Amino acid sequence: MKLLTSGVSVSYDGAAPALHDICLSIGEQEQVALIGPSGSGKSTLLRVLSMALAPSTGNLLVDEVDPWQLKTANLQRLRSRIHLCPQAASLPARQRVALAVLSGLLPTRSMLFALRSLISPSRSDIALAHGLLARLDVDQHLWRPVETLSGGQRQRVAIARAMAADVSMLFADEPLSALDPSNAASCLATLCQHSAARRQALVCSLHQVELAREQLQRVIGLRQGAIVFDCPAAELSDSMVDELYRGHEAELGG
Repeated sequence: MKLLTSGVSVSYDGAAPALHDICLSIGEQEQVALIGPSGSGKSTLLRVLSMALAPSTGNLLVDEVDPWQLKTANLQRLRSRIHLCPQAASLPARQRVALAVLSGLLPTRSMLFALRSLISPSRSDIALAHGLLARLDVDQHLWRPVETLSGGQRQRVAIARAMAADVSMLFADEPLSALDPSNAASCLATLCQHSAARRQALVCSLHQVELAREQLQRVIGLRQGAIVFDCPAAELSDSMVDELYRGHEAELGG
C-alpha cells in the first residue's frame, strides 16, 4: 500500500488551517516519524492519511485511488487495511485486557469471530494476545479489566492492539506519551520490529525526538500545519530540531 498527498489542507470551522499544502508520499514498509510542537498538525495529518478525515482541499491517493470517491462499502474495505492508534485510545473500561487486544483483529474478521471473541476467545487468539502483551511487558495483566491499569499500561495495551491488527499500515499518534523513557524506547523498538517483520508501513507522531532519530528511518517535521523538513533520520541535525521547536523548547527532552 502506498499513500500520496497533493496540496492537502484541512480547516475547522473557518479557523486557520490545521494543515496547509501537505505534499508527501508514504511507501510500503517505510517507518516514519512525525515531529513538531503541539498544535503543529501531526494528529490531523495522521487522521487524513488513515482516511478518518477528508481533506478540505487537495487530494489523498491510496494505491492511486481517491478513497473519498469510493462507495461506502469500498471505502470501509480500504480502511480495514489501516490501523490508527489514537493518542487517547478508546479501550472500554470494563473490558478484559485480552479482549481489548483481540479487538484489533475485528476489522478483518467475520461477525462470527467478533461474537465469539466477546464470549469465548479461542486458545490461539488468547495465545496471540498474551504473546503481544509479553513483548510489551504487560502480559501479567491479561485478564484484568482495563480500568484497573495505569495510564502507561493502558498505552501499552493499545500498542498491542495495534500490533494485533492484520493491516498494511500502522499509524500511531503519540503512542509513548504516558511512558517513562526506558519503557518508551523499548516499546517503540518492539513496534518497529513488529511492523518490519509484518512488512507493514509505520507512521508515528512523537515528541521523543531522539527516539525518532534513533529508531525510525525517516523524519517529517511539522510546524503550524506545514512541512518544514522531510529527511532520512540520519540527516536530522540538532539545528533543524532547534528551529522546529523554537518557542516550544519545553516540549523537547523526551
